[in-house]
This record gives sequence, C-alpha cells and structure tokens, in this order.
Amino acid sequence: MTTSAAHPGLAPAARTLDEAAAPWRRTPWLGLLFALVVGLLLPLVLARLSFGNYILHLMMLFFVWSVVAQCWNLIMGYGGIYSFAQVALLAVGGWTTAVLATSFHWNPWLSIALAPIGATLAALFVGLPTLRLRGAYVVLLTLAFHELLRTYTISGPPMISAGGYGLTSVPKFDFGDLGGPNKLVLFYYVGLALFAVATYAVWRIIRSPFGVAVVALRDSETYAVSRGIDQFRVRLFLFGFSAFFTGLAGGVMTHYLGSISTSIFEFGQLINVLAMIVIGGWASFEGPIFGAALLIGLNEWLRDLGDFRVLVLGLTLAVISVFAPQGVYPVLRRRLGRLLGSDDGGAGAAATGPADPPLATPSQRQP
Repeated sequence: MTTSAAHPGLAPAARTLDEAAAPWRRTPWLGLLFALVVGLLLPLVLARLSFGNYILHLMMLFFVWSVVAQCWNLIMGYGGIYSFAQVALLAVGGWTTAVLATSFHWNPWLSIALAPIGATLAALFVGLPTLRLRGAYVVLLTLAFHELLRTYTISGPPMISAGGYGLTSVPKFDFGDLGGPNKLVLFYYVGLALFAVATYAVWRIIRSPFGVAVVALRDSETYAVSRGIDQFRVRLFLFGFSAFFTGLAGGVMTHYLGSISTSIFEFGQLINVLAMIVIGGWASFEGPIFGAALLIGLNEWLRDLGDFRVLVLGLTLAVISVFAPQGVYPVLRRRLGRLLGSDDGGAGAAATGPADPPLATPSQRQP
C-alpha cells in the first residue's frame, strides 16, 4: 500500500526534475551559434594579413589533432579504456583514402568517405579481443597493433609502403575555381567542418544517457553491470565511434598535406597527443581542445630548439602531472570561477565533466 493510500489526507510529494541528472536536455545554442560565426569569419580576416596563411595552417593542424585528442579522451578519460591505438587508427584512415586516390585514382572527395569506415573496421577488429581484457593487457595489445601497422606500412606492398617512406604524392582536394589563388581558406573550412561535427558528436555522447552509462562503467563496473548496462557492447560502440572521427581526421590531414608518412607512428607523436589530453584536462570535455591548442602553439614556439623540443615538452608534461594532475584547463576554470564568485569555481565540472552526474547512493534510489 502506498503512502497516499494509507493516508488519504496527505497530498503526494511533488517531484522536481534534477537538471544535473539529465544534462542532455540543455544545449547552448546561442554559444554554438556565436562560435560558428566566429569560425566562419576568421579566415576572411586572416587572409588580409601577411601572416594569415601561417595562422590558417596552424588552425588546420589544430582541427585535426584536437579531434584525435577528443576521441582518445572519450575512450581513456570517460571510458577508462587504456587504449594506445588511436594514432594507428588515424593512420588507417589516412592510408585508406591515400591508396584509393593514388593507386585506384579515386576522386579525393569520394575516397575520403571510406577513411572513417576503414578506421572503424580496424577498431572493431582490435576491440573485439581487447575489450575483454583489463589493465596493462589492453595497453600491450593496442601498442602491438600500433607496431604491427607501422611495420606493415614500411615493408608492405609498394602501393602501401612506397619503399618504406609512405605515400608522398597523394592528390589534394580539388576545389575547382573556388577560392581563387588562396586555396588554404577552403581547406580551413573543410577542417572547421570536421572539427565542428566531431566536437558536437563527442559533446552529445558525453551528455547523453549513453555517456552516463560509460562513466558508470568507468567508476564502478560491478554496479553498472548490476543495473543492466552491457559493458562489452557499450565500450565496443565507444571504440568504433572514436575510431570513426579519428579516421576521418586522418583522411582530411592526408589530403591537406598531400602525403602521409610512416613518421606518424613515431613514439614522440603518440606522446604528443597524450600530452594534449593530460595537459589540457583528463576526462573533461574542453580539456583536449585546450590542450591541442596549447601544444600546437608550444610546438611552434619551441621549433628552433630542434630535438630538445621533445625534452621540453616532456618536462612540461611531468610538471603539470605533478602540480596539476587534473590538467591546466580545470585549474584555470576553478580560478576563473573564484574570480567570478561562483560556489565551487567549476571544480566539480572540471574534474569529471558537466555530464558526469554521480551515481545514486542506496538511500537515493527509488524503491
């Protein structure tokens, strides 16, 4: 017998909606529109400056690597899956479209459509055995995939290896008569479209019931499974989703540069992307974006140091890991929140992301 039936004179308690428990209901359309307008107008301003093309090139690098960092953070930060196959999946996407465009003479606009498909299939191939493992075994198996793919691109068939140096004559996107002599502006818009779509897709995944399930599996797998979450299917989908946009980023990068080299498999490149996540903010939505912008700018600033640049980046990563383990962005967000007079300075949102509501305690669960 319910409370209202036992005591007819008592009105049922009003139920209030906890907005924090359903973050997917809130979409900042005004902020998204403002960011889109700024992104569309930026190249028109930069094209009039003497150093505009240099900034547009850095923006293209930012678009590509921030997408890769966001997808990797989605797997490791939110999903708790310590996969190191992300750069290899980027290479799969790049090589897929490059082979189709060079050896089979496909139009780049058509061949790039298979880049995310190839990367997704490769991720599912790796994920099927990997996601049944835990801890260090996942790291070892994904690193093995990375190394096997590197070896294959060096010593594989000529249409793939091209003598071990990668594919150096990949056709770029054909824009026809659009854009005039400065095609870099049009490449910028392609990169902006990639970044906008991938970032919004990642944001929707994080702020959705599926994202809550992902975080629940990361924080307490036993409890999440007991509530009916299929951990293998959820993580396999997350693996494939991340690979899709990573492969697409690899395809865009390949047709922008006109080549794809085996140097992409270097350990320093893997650490560079990992540093974007750690320095920016582990398991936060904005962190990898901030980290990608910071690392790309820092890379250019330290370019004159040559090989010592990697040493400086490594020391920077070590210092931030010790003194700001949550990353730079969460620290800045807390400081800004305190200056603006908020209650917690955004500390909670920065630590776990706004879409990570805490799991209900036994006393909070409905009977």
